[in-house]
Amino acid sequence: MKRGDQIDYNGSPAGYTSDPQENIVYIEAHDNQTLFDIGQYHHPLDTSIDERVRAQNVGNAMVALAQGVPFFQAGQDMLRSKSMDRNSYNSGDWFNRLDFTYESNNFGVGLPPAGDNVGDWPLIGPRLADSTLTPEQVDIEFTAAVTREWLEVRDSTRLFRLETAAEVQDRVSFLNTGPGQIPGLIVMQISDPSDGVVDLDVALDGVVSLFNPTDDPIDFTVGDLAGSELELHTLLAGSIDPVVASSTFDASTGTFSIPARTVAVFVEPGPDITPPEASASLETIWATRASGMFRVGAACTDDRGAVETQVSLNGVPVANGDLALLIIQRRGNKHVATRWFHIFTADGHMHRRGGQSSYVDRRTGVPTTRPTRPSA
Repeated sequence: MKRGDQIDYNGSPAGYTSDPQENIVYIEAHDNQTLFDIGQYHHPLDTSIDERVRAQNVGNAMVALAQGVPFFQAGQDMLRSKSMDRNSYNSGDWFNRLDFTYESNNFGVGLPPAGDNVGDWPLIGPRLADSTLTPEQVDIEFTAAVTREWLEVRDSTRLFRLETAAEVQDRVSFLNTGPGQIPGLIVMQISDPSDGVVDLDVALDGVVSLFNPTDDPIDFTVGDLAGSELELHTLLAGSIDPVVASSTFDASTGTFSIPARTVAVFVEPGPDITPPEASASLETIWATRASGMFRVGAACTDDRGAVETQVSLNGVPVANGDLALLIIQRRGNKHVATRWFHIFTADGHMHRRGGQSSYVDRRTGVPTTRPTRPSA
């Protein structure tokens, strides 16, 4: 295995960045054909337009889920075509047109200018003339919607947006490797352990993304993941694409099942840190201007199990069902606003308790506090 900086690319190392933000990820740019057009060369001629659309979505997902800065050319989410023009900088609007009504992707509008294309005209001409290779509006709208979903998946967790080389090296690994690997399948795992390292996403313990660009469904087993709680990302479980929504994970064996030309993301939920639901209230039994009797209401529920709760009233411990007697005392220009003297428990016992008294100066309106003397 070689590192990227050990691979020669036209005299320069192929891998040279030290920070994810320096890594611009793209599968289509202004140079050469668009992704849709290059696919017209690469796919067998009998490949249906539906499968060509799925292949485009696999490519877009790779860009969206890669570490670094995703780069999408204008129209990439719309199956953009330049009618196979590989160098359209001087081809005018006829070949560079973008149709934001989604009615056309601009495929098949004519042979591209000779320039860099004339040598390929014998291949380009028959393909442009084949109406079965032209997507319809529903195909374009579908691709645009799926691309938006992938951007939402990326945005849903910090794990797809690691910020340092160390984070990438420590957290990202690839599982389908070695001589026994399944051809074509890419399996990327991003870990987020909560022990000893920074927890980047408290809602997740990890992510497994599987990219299947082949034309066959694939089952892939990771024994170490047997028994885990991996589940299909919620955005994909409710995806506009019913095929990706059919992707599954069998926890008993650690087996993923991914349909053909599909990318699926599985997430492992982290510990549930949702706080229990607590409520407290005072029910008036009777009240005058100087005093009142109130019944304490307190509840705490948690569907994860029993919860130990503590309830206090102005600093005095109370329990659900206790009765509390409030007495307001005036002292010159001050009066005690909240002073709980007697607590009657639900079982009929009375406890005389001290607590924190709150005073308000009636001339200034400034509140002050001081502890009361404990009562026997």
